[in-house]
Amino acid sequence: MMKKRFISVPVKLLVLVVGALLLLSTIFAYLSLSNLNQEFTQYQSDTLRKGQAQFSVQSDVLRQQRRVWLESFSDIVRLKEQQNFDVLVEEFSAQFDTLQMNQNVENVWLVAANNEKLYLSDPIPKFVQASIENVLERQQPEYSLYCETQCVQLITVPVLNGKGDMAVVAMTVSLVDMVYDINKALVNELVMVSFSRADQPLSTISGKETFKLSEAKFLFSTDTQLVSELFVASPEVFNTETIKTEGIKVSVNDNSYLINLIPIANNDQRFFYLALIDDVTVFKDNYQENRQQFLIFTLVVLIAFVIVIHFVASPFTRRLLVLSDVLPLLAKKEFGQFRQTDLQRNGKYIDELDILANAATELSFELEQLNIEIDQKTKELENIAMYDLLTGLPNRNMLNYQLRKAFMNVSRSDGQIAVLFLDLDDFKKVNDSHGHTDGDKLLIQAANRLRSSIRRVDMACRFGGDEFVVVLGHIDNENDAVLVAKEILEAFKAPIEIQNSLFYISTSIGIAFAPQEMTKSEDLISYADIAMYEAKGDGGAKYHIYHEEMYKKVALRVMMESEVRQALAKNQFSLSLQPQLEAKTKKLYGFEALLRWQHPERGMVSPEDFIPLLENSQYMVELGYWVIRRCFELCQTFIDKGLTDVRIAINLSAGQFADPHLTDYLIDLLAEFSLEANHFELELTEQTLVKNIDSAIEMMNGLRDIGFSFAIDDFGTGYSSLAYLKKMPVDVIKIDKSFVFGMLENRADYQIIMSTIAMVKKLGLLVIAEGVETSAQLRSLTENDCDIIQGYYFSKPIPETKLMEFIDTKIVNGYWKVSVL
Repeated sequence: MMKKRFISVPVKLLVLVVGALLLLSTIFAYLSLSNLNQEFTQYQSDTLRKGQAQFSVQSDVLRQQRRVWLESFSDIVRLKEQQNFDVLVEEFSAQFDTLQMNQNVENVWLVAANNEKLYLSDPIPKFVQASIENVLERQQPEYSLYCETQCVQLITVPVLNGKGDMAVVAMTVSLVDMVYDINKALVNELVMVSFSRADQPLSTISGKETFKLSEAKFLFSTDTQLVSELFVASPEVFNTETIKTEGIKVSVNDNSYLINLIPIANNDQRFFYLALIDDVTVFKDNYQENRQQFLIFTLVVLIAFVIVIHFVASPFTRRLLVLSDVLPLLAKKEFGQFRQTDLQRNGKYIDELDILANAATELSFELEQLNIEIDQKTKELENIAMYDLLTGLPNRNMLNYQLRKAFMNVSRSDGQIAVLFLDLDDFKKVNDSHGHTDGDKLLIQAANRLRSSIRRVDMACRFGGDEFVVVLGHIDNENDAVLVAKEILEAFKAPIEIQNSLFYISTSIGIAFAPQEMTKSEDLISYADIAMYEAKGDGGAKYHIYHEEMYKKVALRVMMESEVRQALAKNQFSLSLQPQLEAKTKKLYGFEALLRWQHPERGMVSPEDFIPLLENSQYMVELGYWVIRRCFELCQTFIDKGLTDVRIAINLSAGQFADPHLTDYLIDLLAEFSLEANHFELELTEQTLVKNIDSAIEMMNGLRDIGFSFAIDDFGTGYSSLAYLKKMPVDVIKIDKSFVFGMLENRADYQIIMSTIAMVKKLGLLVIAEGVETSAQLRSLTENDCDIIQGYYFSKPIPETKLMEFIDTKIVNGYWKVSVL
C-alpha cells in the first residue's frame, strides 16, 4: 500500500490570500469613513468649544467695559469729594439717554445703603433688588445674566462718596452687540432662543430634559429667515446629552446644518440658549460619497470571497457533513454501524479531515469499551445506593422503592401492608461509654437478629442511626404483624456479646397498617414512627400499634408548642406560689413557684394539660427560663418586703436541667439582681436524675458550689430512689402528695411515709410533705419529725398578683399569723 503524503489545509486554502488582500482594502475604506466621522465630530466639538469661549470672553469684555465706564463716570462727577449722592443722581438722569444709545444700557438704578431709592430709570425688578441686597451685604460687585422676554447682562457695583457712605449702582445691558461680536469672530449664524418649561412637561429620555426645536421662541438672530426654516424643519425631540455630544443636524433646501446650543440661563418658566448654526453640507456630501464607494467595494469583495470559498471549501464541507451525520451513532451506542461508514478520502495525500476521521474511528472503539465499564460500575453504584454499607440491609432509598411496589401489588390482591418501625433503647449510652466502633458492631449484630426474625418475603431496612424499618407486604390480618413484633422483641432479650462485653439492648416497636386509600409510603412510615415513640414513652422494650389518637396527640403537641410560643410573647403566663411552713414553729420556710397559663379562649389551662406535652420541647426550655427569671424578680420583692430568710422552690424540667446554658444563666441572674443563691431551691424529679446519673451529679455539684440547694420532687413515685440517694448532693426530699392523701386510711402509705422520714433524717436531709389538707395529717407528720409542710390546709397556690396582700394578711415577722393546731 502506497504511503500518503500530508498536505495541510492552509496550503489548500492558499488561494484565499487574494481574498485577504481584498479584506485589507475593505478595512482601509472603513477606516477612511471612520476618520471622516471623527473629523466631523471634532469639528462639532471645536465649534461648540469656540462658541462657549467666545460667549465667555465677550461677556467678560461687556462687564469690564461697563464697569470701567462706571468708575470713570464716578471720577468725572468727583463722587469721592461729595458728601452725598445728589450729583451722581443728577448726572445719571442727564446721561441716561446717552447710556442707552452708546453703551446699550437699558436701565439704571441707584440705591442707598438704607435701601433708599436715589435714582430709578424704571421700577426695580425682583432679580435686580435681590442682586442689590447681595452687593450691600457682601460689599463687592456682582455680575449675572438674566433672561425673561429678553436676555440682559446685570451689572451691580457698590460706590462710595466722600463720607464713606455706600450706594449700589445696578444696570442692565443688552446683549445685541455682544452677539454680533461673537458672530464676527466665529463666522457662524447665531440665534438666541428659549424653551418653555410648561410646554415641556418635559418628557424625559433616560432622566434627561428634552425639547423640540419647533417650540423655540426667538429672542434675537443674525439671519431670521434661515433660523425660522431650520427650527420649523426639525420636529424631532432631542435630549440635552445628545446635544452636548453630537449637536443637532437639520437639512433644509438640500443643505445640511449643525446646530449647537450653549445654555446661558434659565428660570421657573423657560430655558435660554445661544444657538450656533454651521453649514456642514460639504461634510455630508463627502460622507455620502465615501459611503457609496465603501458599499460598492464591500459588495465586490463579498462576491469574490463567496466564489473562492465555494470552490475551495466545498470538498471539505461535504466530508464534514458526512462525519456529522454518523457521529450521533456514537451517542446511540451503535459503534459497529458507525465504523461501517467510509470516512476516508481516496487520494495520494491526507489532510486534517482524514486525521479527524481516523481519530473518530479510534474514539468509537474507546467509547465502546468505556460503555461496557460504565454498565458494570452503574450496577455497582445502584447496589451501593440501595443498601446500607455497615449492616448490609437495604437503606431508605430501597425502602421507599419497595413500599411503592407493595402499594401497587396490594391494590391487585386482598393482602395487607404493615410497617414496623424499630428504635434501639438507650443505644446512645453504648456510643458514649464504649465508643462508636463498638456501637457499629452492636448495630451489625442487631441487624442480624432482625434479619433472622422475619420471613423471607419480608424486608428489613436500616432507616438511619439506630432505627430500623420492617416491611410486611403479605399479611392476612393485623395479628400477623403483632406476631413478628413479638418475635423481634424476644430475639433482643438475649445479650449481645462484643469483645468480651455483654450488652443488654432492647427495642421499641411501632406498628402501622396501610389503609386502602393510602398512596404515600412516607405517611405509613411516619405513623409507625409515632407509634414507636409511644412504645418508648411507655418504658420501651414493647410494641404499640398506631391509631388515630396518637396522631391527634402529636398534632396537639405541635399546636401546643405554637400556642406556648405566642403565650410567651403575649405575657399569658404567670406564677402562683404555695407557702411552705416549718411543721413545729409555723415559720415561713419559703414558696414553691407553680406555673399558670391564662389562655385567652380556654381560660386557665392546667399545667398537667400542657407540661407533659412540652416536656422535651425547645419551648419548654424557653418557658423554664422565663419562670426562673420571674422567681428572681419575686425574690427581690420579698427581700424589699423584709422577708430575707425565705427561699423559692423552682421546678426544673429534664430538658432545662440538661441545657448547657443553665449554669451561666443562673450566674448572670445572680449578678443582675444582686442576690445570693441560697434564696433558691431547685426541684428535680427522680426520672430526671436517673436518666443520666453521672452527668446529673456533676451538674448538681457545680450549682451547689455556687450556693443553690436541691430538692427531689415526687419522692417515692419513681424507681431506684434509695440506691441513688446517697450519691446525690440533695438537701431536701419532698414526699409526694399521693402518699399523704391516704396516710391515715392506708397503712401501707403511712408506713412508707414514716420510713422515708426516718431514713431521710438519718442522712441529715430536710423532709417536705406535699398535699397536707387536714389537721390530723399535720399532727401525725409533725409528731413523726417531718420538717416542712405544704398543702391546702394552710393555703392554695397564690397568684403572684395577690401575693403581697397574702403576706400582709397571713404572715407576721416571718411566722404564720393564726394557730392551726
